[in-house]
Amino acid sequence: MPILRDFERRLEGLVEGFFAKAFRSGVHPVELGKRLLREMDANKTLGVRDTWVPNRYVFHLAPADRARFDQAEHALTRELRQLVREGAAERGWKLVGPPEVAFETDDLLTKGQFRCEAYLVEGPDRPLTGELQAVGTAVLHLIRNGRPAATFPLNKQVTSIGRLGDCDVVVSDPGVSRHHAEIRRDDGTYVLADLGSTNGTRVNQDVVSQRELQPGDRITVGRTVLEFRTG
Repeated sequence: MPILRDFERRLEGLVEGFFAKAFRSGVHPVELGKRLLREMDANKTLGVRDTWVPNRYVFHLAPADRARFDQAEHALTRELRQLVREGAAERGWKLVGPPEVAFETDDLLTKGQFRCEAYLVEGPDRPLTGELQAVGTAVLHLIRNGRPAATFPLNKQVTSIGRLGDCDVVVSDPGVSRHHAEIRRDDGTYVLADLGSTNGTRVNQDVVSQRELQPGDRITVGRTVLEFRTG
C-alpha cells in the first residue's frame, strides 16, 4: 500500500538508524500504521451524505515496548496523524475532527503485543451525531467531565462493550470486565444486557441485568459513563 510505504520512509528519514536498531524485536512502528488503517476501515460509519471514520486512535503497549518508543514517540505520533489524514483521503472518507493519536502503557501486555482503540471524536465544526440520527442510527456518547468525548454508532444488531480489543465499544477501565455488556437492536428498540460482569452494569444508577434503553439513559460500567441517544 503506497501510503504505508510513504509512512515507513518518512519515519526512517526522521530518526535515521533509530528504528533499525531499536525495533529488531517487539512492536515495530509499521505494525501500528497497518493496525490503524484496519481499525479505520472496520469502524467506518455511513452518514447522510458521507462515510465517516474514527479520528482518535489510542495504542496500548507493553511496558517494554512503550519504553523503547519513548525517544521517537513525538515523531511517531505526528506521522500516525498524517497517516490518518492520508488513509481517509485515499478512500474518500471523512473525519469528524482533527486526527489524534495517543500511547498508553498496559501492564497486562507482553513485549510484542499491543491493542488499538478507535474513536469518533467530534470537532466543534463537524458534529457527526445529527448525521447518524438522520439515518436512524442510535449512538453512545462516552461522557468525560460531564461532556461527550467520543461517539459510538449502534449500527449493528449486537454491539459489545468491554475491555478487550475485540469489543465494539472498548473501555479502558480496570473496573470493566473483558466482555462486560451488550446492546441488542430489535425492531427499533435497544436493549442493554449485562454479560455476567464482575462489577455489574448500571442504568441511571440502577443495577440491571437487562433494560430497554430510552434516550438520555446513562450506562455506567466500572467508572465509565456512556449516554444513549437516538434521533
